[in-house]
Amino acid sequence: MQEVTLRVVTEHNARWAQADLVGLCALYHLDIVFTDHYAGQRYAGDAAKNHVAGILKRSQLDSLQYTDRVRVDEDTATLCYRETIRSTAGDELLRVSACDIVRVVDGLIVAIDEYAIPEANASLAGTRKRHAGNTQGIGAIGKIGLSAREVGFLLADLDGWIRATLPFRDPALSLPQVAQATGYTRNQISFALNQVRGVSFFDYVNRKRVEHLLSNVVPPAAGGALGWAEAAGFRSASTFYAAFRTATGMSPAAWLHTHEGTRLK
Repeated sequence: MQEVTLRVVTEHNARWAQADLVGLCALYHLDIVFTDHYAGQRYAGDAAKNHVAGILKRSQLDSLQYTDRVRVDEDTATLCYRETIRSTAGDELLRVSACDIVRVVDGLIVAIDEYAIPEANASLAGTRKRHAGNTQGIGAIGKIGLSAREVGFLLADLDGWIRATLPFRDPALSLPQVAQATGYTRNQISFALNQVRGVSFFDYVNRKRVEHLLSNVVPPAAGGALGWAEAAGFRSASTFYAAFRTATGMSPAAWLHTHEGTRLK
């Protein structure tokens, strides 16, 4: 029995790496049940296959790394792996650490129980320390109806929309506006930013404003650094200076002094 289980799971992993949905479905029992314990969602039969199709469509499969060998006990196999979700620019947005419990009967997979959770991103360590209490809420993700991967997809969609439309240039940009434009709910966006990224919505937007300034524009001849801030959507000088120093570790004047050759792109 263990040999059959290992063979089926090994073939499943190979077809997953190839994004071979047809091959995967051929390994599934008609009444397969896929349970996402992190999101509190259960999919059966065709719904399970559709769920797998959705994962394959959006996952960056080349980033998936198995963190342990496949462990088999009779008809059940345990797989541990890590997946990294990145923005279109290649920035790491979220790492998902997961463990799948796969049950095989008569050569077909009848059940997959997935336990996944967002990992702490080392690059966010300084930010997350200020929001350490928030990380306890990660386990309550079922309340927002997203899986661990889907939180990463949300962050990728949000990043892509911001890069394409530069909505932060509007000083009045609000969370409801972003939710309406991206198709996610306010709670989902807040959860992804607060509990996973460790920042508030306004901190996130201000960081995007600073990133835009650093990579695209120089201060206008009139207005100096404050005119620079207004061009990116900052309401006040104090907010601009605080956000700039958080992002760069220096004041706008100091940064400009070290980048005298900067030009508008």
